[in-house]
Amino acid sequence: SSDVCSSDLFPSHDNEPKQKPKISPHLLERHAYQVAHLISSFTIPLMRDLYRLFDGDMVEIIVLGEIGTHNVSKFFSRSAEAVPEYWLDDERQRHKYMRPCNALSISEATGIPRETVRRKVNQLIQKGWLHRDANHSLILTAGMGQGFIESNAQNALKIMELSAALQALLSASEDLAIVTGK
Repeated sequence: SSDVCSSDLFPSHDNEPKQKPKISPHLLERHAYQVAHLISSFTIPLMRDLYRLFDGDMVEIIVLGEIGTHNVSKFFSRSAEAVPEYWLDDERQRHKYMRPCNALSISEATGIPRETVRRKVNQLIQKGWLHRDANHSLILTAGMGQGFIESNAQNALKIMELSAALQALLSASEDLAIVTGK
């Protein structure tokens, strides 16, 4: 059977093509429960932390995350243009690098009803995390991401550890070595 390849969700920011990791279907089947345990060991504590941070409103988390991801996608999909990330918080520069969205596009992207998205957007605006302009376009409030730096650093480290554990467990090259004895 063929190897499962990772997606193109995370574009490379350098000019060198990266070889995508491959998952051995044999090892995936063999370690299915361990894979589920490893992934859950990261996702469940993350969801608990977000649940607490957003007072139990998981839909608000999804709406804010979708808007934020959409907003910065323009910045992170650009070519090798040397623009510092702090421009995303600079009121004079950020409009050039942020991709605004609206409640309808967020509803369509998430499957959350439009009226629910509108209510969540209004709550996020009241909290000062979102801005809506005269065209009803939504964009993260400048500086909002600063409040997540510490938790993002902790989560990035946990993701790196999870990735290393999964690669060690599921690497197609490791499976080849087992099968061929090399």
